[in-house]
Amino acid sequence: MSPQVPMKEICERYKKLYSGAIYDVMEELGYPDQTLAPDLKPLDPDSVLAGPAFTVKGIPDPTADPELREKRITLFKAMSDPCIDVRDCSFDTRVAHYGEMNATLGLKYGCTGAVVDGGVRDSGFLKKMKFPVFSRFHTPVEALGRWSYYKWQVPVNMRGILNEVVVVNPGDFVFGDIDGVIIVPKEVTLEVLEKTEKMVNTENKARQEYIEGDPEKVYLKYKRL
Repeated sequence: MSPQVPMKEICERYKKLYSGAIYDVMEELGYPDQTLAPDLKPLDPDSVLAGPAFTVKGIPDPTADPELREKRITLFKAMSDPCIDVRDCSFDTRVAHYGEMNATLGLKYGCTGAVVDGGVRDSGFLKKMKFPVFSRFHTPVEALGRWSYYKWQVPVNMRGILNEVVVVNPGDFVFGDIDGVIIVPKEVTLEVLEKTEKMVNTENKARQEYIEGDPEKVYLKYKRL
């Protein structure tokens, strides 16, 4: 990825796009299997996620190990601005793996959203904060004594829609909107952005011409429908 384009600018440009167009470009480039499981839904349907992944691996922790608990603060201090908190919850379906305090600390260190392959709570607070969170389910159950952070900034496994697992590496680009979450490998982040911007620009022209002109001629011109 070109060092001449600041990451915050890349994020803002991605936010003007949508997942369907990004997916089409990804598929054309040979990355059709980078979409996460369809039950990872946004807390707010209008939410848009865009940023490099800060990966977190969590594990069941029935002992409430103090050493694991102390890692909570250390984890957030390792974040950089901007980033998206991406949580592999080891397929746990019992507890809330993300909540309002996570978002508050994350924001302090530059986190702009989260994708949690598990549970979320404090949803009312998160909505008031306008902090975008995509998660598998909602629950009030506290994680302490049941689940804890283990490692971060390592490759993690998130459930996929076409593949059983999508591997997310630190720094891979995360895009999410109401239609789903896509993981763009970091080495093609800028290429995907530029190609999608071009595609969307073409679609905008075609859309207007479909309204005003002959649909068959417009299709032959743009090959977009």
